[in-house]
Amino acid sequence: MVGYIRLFRGYVRIRVESPSPQRFLNLCSVQDISLWDIVSDGDWYEMNLSVADFFRLKPIVKKTKTKVVLTEKKGLPFRMQKWKKRKVFILCSILCVVGLYGVSLFLWDIRLVNEGKLTSEMLLSFLQDNGVTYGSYKKGIDIDAIEKKLRDEYPFIIWTSLRLEGTRLFVDVKENDQTVEVSDVSSKQACNLHATVSGTVVSIVTRSGIPQVQIGDEVKKGDLLVVGEVPIYNDDETIKEYMYVCSDADIRLETRLSYGKELPLAYSKKVYTGQEKTAYYFRVYKNSFSTARIPDYELYDIVTDLKQGKILHDFYLPLYYGRITYQEYRLEEFVYTETEGRALLEAEFQKFCKTLQQKGVQIVEKNVKIEKNGRSLRADGSILVEMSDGEPQIITEMKQTGETEIE
Repeated sequence: MVGYIRLFRGYVRIRVESPSPQRFLNLCSVQDISLWDIVSDGDWYEMNLSVADFFRLKPIVKKTKTKVVLTEKKGLPFRMQKWKKRKVFILCSILCVVGLYGVSLFLWDIRLVNEGKLTSEMLLSFLQDNGVTYGSYKKGIDIDAIEKKLRDEYPFIIWTSLRLEGTRLFVDVKENDQTVEVSDVSSKQACNLHATVSGTVVSIVTRSGIPQVQIGDEVKKGDLLVVGEVPIYNDDETIKEYMYVCSDADIRLETRLSYGKELPLAYSKKVYTGQEKTAYYFRVYKNSFSTARIPDYELYDIVTDLKQGKILHDFYLPLYYGRITYQEYRLEEFVYTETEGRALLEAEFQKFCKTLQQKGVQIVEKNVKIEKNGRSLRADGSILVEMSDGEPQIITEMKQTGETEIE
């Protein structure tokens, strides 16, 4: 603490050469002049003392015929004297600190930690709809409300976590790995289950409601599969009343899906000429600057390599810089061979089948043929699949025999 006080008040270091140094030190002690960090080298002494005590040395120096040399100045008063000569630098430093503090109050980067069904584009669109964008005031962001809305907006998300670090917003979500069929029907509303496709019932397990079909039954699109109207009988087997429930069942149907895809053999392809132009790009918040104009190429691609300015790890700034490259190309006409065309159509068909399987559809049989049709190839056929079915539909008309609705 004493050291900080001395720095605040300021002190000097002097070199003393005297025929009687002991007498000089004794007189300083008598005059209550505080000396510290005294170093001796035989012919001279070095020591520290306060600025006020330095000006009190004159009588002692004359009396002891001592030579005093000022070697160093330390402390805030001497720093202030130097800073007076650098007013512009100090002003710019203060403005810089104030500016950085102002920037730190806003959001300048949004990161999705684990991208799955929820993509970065979907997240940014959702946040923008809820008033959270680049440049948003951090204290104005309601983290809890955004987390709840995110779960409500995307039912496949079962857990969310939003956290602010520096000027960045991290969004971490956990998604349900199982395929979830989303319905607008609330579990508290009475409903029936109807078929969305025509097919054969392969299996049915009913949890609530009364099944209207059995394994092996042929159904058409729109047919009633499970009814949510449950009768309650009297002892004489007459209907006493009806209970209305939201039907719930696991129903698997075997159905045939049609498939068709056409591929023209003639196609256009980009061929790059090798001509390109590079410009440096800067953007401060929404204002952008470039070192070159857009080239007069007829057709070109734009390749950007942008970076966002930051301080330390999580202190991102509304400053972007990098390069933009304009690459010229021309369109040339090419023709697929029949072998190449068949390979492309086959790859498209396999991709279609994979998408079905990801949705929980089991493929039983595939019957697709590829034939040439003039200047194109066409894949046509059908796929026999086994899939989950049963679309809820609210019961709007209820019988007036003392019915009750189960919640």
